[in-house]
Amino acid sequence: MKKLALILILPLVFAFADESTAVDAPDFTLEDVDGNTVNLDSLLTKGPVMMSFWALWCKMCIKELDALKPYAEEFDSLNITLLALSQDKTRSVPKVKPFATSHKWTYQVVLDPENMMRNLYNVQAMPTFFIIDQNKKIVFTHQGYKPGDEEIIVARVRELFKEGGECEQ
Repeated sequence: MKKLALILILPLVFAFADESTAVDAPDFTLEDVDGNTVNLDSLLTKGPVMMSFWALWCKMCIKELDALKPYAEEFDSLNITLLALSQDKTRSVPKVKPFATSHKWTYQVVLDPENMMRNLYNVQAMPTFFIIDQNKKIVFTHQGYKPGDEEIIVARVRELFKEGGECEQ
C-alpha cells in the first residue's frame, strides 16, 4: 500500500516542483550516441541541466525537441545543458544518432535502452521535461507536449536562471 501511495504521489511532486518544493534529482551515468559517458554530477559543474525524455516512436516528443531548437543558443549562453534522453530499446539504438542528426538537434542525445532513467525519475508519460538546478534540485517538470508548450519551458528557464546559469532565489 505504501508503494502504491508513493507511485501516485511522486508524479504530483514532480509536476508542481519549484524552488520551494524541489526534490533532489537522482544521479545517473549513461552513454551518449557518440559513446561518451554522461554523468549528472559532471554536467552540473558546468551549469543547470534540462532533460527531455523521448523515443523514436513518440511523435510529440520529437515535436517538442524540434520546437526547442531555436532556443539552443540561448540555453548555451546560460550554460544550460539540454539532454535528449532516448528511451528506445536496444534494437532501435542504432537509429537514434542518424535520426537526431537528420533533425539537426544540437542537444546531447543520451541512450537509456533499459529505461533506467524513466524508472529513476518516475516518468509516467512522454515526453516529460525536467529542469535541474546546480544544487541538484528538480525545479521544474512538464509532462506531455502540445504546440506552444516550448514557450512555457523557455519562460520557466528565463525566470529561473539569470545570465551565467545561476538560479535566481
